[in-house]
Amino acid sequence: MSNKHNKKKMNRGLTAAGIFRGAGLSAVVAGLLYIVIQFIHPPDDLSSVNSSSWVMVACLTLVMSLSSLIGMTGVYMRQVQEAGWLGLIGILLFGLFWLISFAFSFIEAFVMPLLTTDAGIFVEGMLGIFDGTESAAHLGIFPALAGLAGGMYILGGLLLGIAIFRARVLPRMAGILLACAAAATVATSIIPHPLDRMMAVPMGVALIWLGYALYVRSNILNPKEAF
Repeated sequence: MSNKHNKKKMNRGLTAAGIFRGAGLSAVVAGLLYIVIQFIHPPDDLSSVNSSSWVMVACLTLVMSLSSLIGMTGVYMRQVQEAGWLGLIGILLFGLFWLISFAFSFIEAFVMPLLTTDAGIFVEGMLGIFDGTESAAHLGIFPALAGLAGGMYILGGLLLGIAIFRARVLPRMAGILLACAAAATVATSIIPHPLDRMMAVPMGVALIWLGYALYVRSNILNPKEAF
């Protein structure tokens, strides 16, 4: 009985470690894509929306958003007790941002290219949401949703970064970088588009750092001893 019990415990431990390793890899992939996308994103104009490069980048952003959600959820779950309420609020806000990002990317990849001919004004309005251009078309909930998502990104990343720093489970400097990268996004309001895309690079580095740390530390039972 004791041998069977030990085997079951070992299998559960290996499964948990595998899940954390998978989440760590997801965060690394998300961070890499987040950085690369900023350099290959086509111009935000009507003529680009029908291009293959636009659809490709939108699909990459879909993958990046989903990978970020999985990866950062794994980061939080690895230190769920140590992160406390601050970490819970942070991951909820940060996770909701990535869900909204996924929805916007889906529209950019599979809806907007179909509307460029019959509803070009609407497409131009959607393109102008993130660079502050006033739309001539009624965009419904999308402008408010984009603003809400921006607030979730900043506040969620900030709180989660602070929680990671306080938890001492994953590298504390990675938590600081996450918090600073999220807070620095406020500067995009004064940086002209598309130069403001470069503000995503520090966040990408933070995702890679945290994902790598989660991957290599997934088997450590007492991670506080490592930092």
